[in-house]
Amino acid sequence: MNKPVLEYVIEDLKQAGIDDIGVVLGGDFPEKVREQIGDGSEYDVSVTYIHQGDPRGLADAVRCAKEFVGDSPFVVYFGDTITGENITAELVREFDPNEHEVGIILKSVDDPTRFGIADLDGEGEIRRILEKPDDPPTNSAYIGVQAYTPAVFDIIEDLEPSDRGELELTHAIDTLISEYEAYWTETTGVWMDVGTVDDLRKANRHFVESMVPEIEGDVSDRAEITGRVRLAEGATVEAGTEIRGPVYIGEDTSIRSDARIGPYVTIGNQCTIRNADIRSTVIMDGVKTEVDCTLEESVIGPRSSLSGNRDQATCLNLTVGADSSITLSD
Repeated sequence: MNKPVLEYVIEDLKQAGIDDIGVVLGGDFPEKVREQIGDGSEYDVSVTYIHQGDPRGLADAVRCAKEFVGDSPFVVYFGDTITGENITAELVREFDPNEHEVGIILKSVDDPTRFGIADLDGEGEIRRILEKPDDPPTNSAYIGVQAYTPAVFDIIEDLEPSDRGELELTHAIDTLISEYEAYWTETTGVWMDVGTVDDLRKANRHFVESMVPEIEGDVSDRAEITGRVRLAEGATVEAGTEIRGPVYIGEDTSIRSDARIGPYVTIGNQCTIRNADIRSTVIMDGVKTEVDCTLEESVIGPRSSLSGNRDQATCLNLTVGADSSITLSD
């Protein structure tokens, strides 16, 4: 709970037996990744940073790791992916680089137009892999964890940019499956793509529903707590506050009087929450809120500030970036 997605990725790789990790940096705020992960020693892994420059697609990101990979088989793990139930460990265990050039895992999804999709024949074998098709032949998406041998690099070198100007990893996988032996399986386990705000809220709901309740902080005798609640060390809940689980409240966070929190809320470390009624929302570290309204289905970025008065019946759905300051008024 209450940690960046990349930490989940590193922990999952470590559990699968992988402790030499290359992180491809490109796009926005790569320095934030370095600040968070460092050299990997905190996670008992070794992290090497690989600079992509201007992003040109997932296949281009994989191509950038060629020198890091060398002659070894390797796993590609998308940075916006969360898996559970030993999915990655099973892939690593079952993928045999002496027999397979690629290994993928399929999972049924609600909106197959958002993902790379497997087209299966009448015997259930993969015919081809399609990138975000307008008319998907199935709802079986390949998840954001795959295994490869270095053969993929030659395939990527021959790729042409797609209609959206990117080198598509889906096209490389399709070629590998067509020309070589592939390992693939299906899963009903947890796989979450958290590439959008809506995905992040869904992931939050999953984690607070499955967390172990524990009260390590201080709760006033005149506060009301019901349901599954985890209150981290140093957190305080003042008199007059109502917490309706499932709710996670991070370290050294203060929930002041008249606040109503939950259900399905995660609040990060060192936050101060006053007055607001907060539901189905993710609040990141260092946020301060003092608003007389309801926040629902919202994501509030780290170190942001929300203040001001609105009618108590007002329900707001906000997506607020890091280091923002917002004043609400009627």
